[in-house]
Amino acid sequence: AQVMPGARPRVYYGRGPDGLETGLGGSINLEVLDIVGAVNVAAAAGPGGLTSVSMEQVLAWDPQVILTLDPHFFRGIYTDPLWRGVRAVREHRVYLAPDVPFGWFDRPPSVNRLMGVKWLLAVLYPRHAPQDLRAATREFYSLFYHVELSDGQLRHLLEHAGG
Repeated sequence: AQVMPGARPRVYYGRGPDGLETGLGGSINLEVLDIVGAVNVAAAAGPGGLTSVSMEQVLAWDPQVILTLDPHFFRGIYTDPLWRGVRAVREHRVYLAPDVPFGWFDRPPSVNRLMGVKWLLAVLYPRHAPQDLRAATREFYSLFYHVELSDGQLRHLLEHAGG
């Protein structure tokens, strides 16, 4: 299903333990966002790769969704008073991207990002996702990693990922 431009979620990708590193427009680190039609709020700062940003800048962008690979940042975001002003935090739309055996979102740029596309479609567009995320994850791990995930492994993998 096509998503109209106005319905595309505005997403911030927070890297590092404080979440204040991100990718600018065209960054290879955020290419999965482009593929799923989400809006990288940091693209407003111009093109480039990774960069540090201020908390004030994130507050001004006020993303609807925050993605991260950093467990430390993820664990602290809901209790950090600086982040409470961000819409994604207020609405509990912060997701820790799965990273076993490789990150689904950022690194490395490889086959793992195929699962990142399926994951983001399920998280960002739940009514339009082409496939159940749990079933897609099992199928992907079997096909690419030759691993049959147990229910416990699957639950752990998707625990904070919105699945």
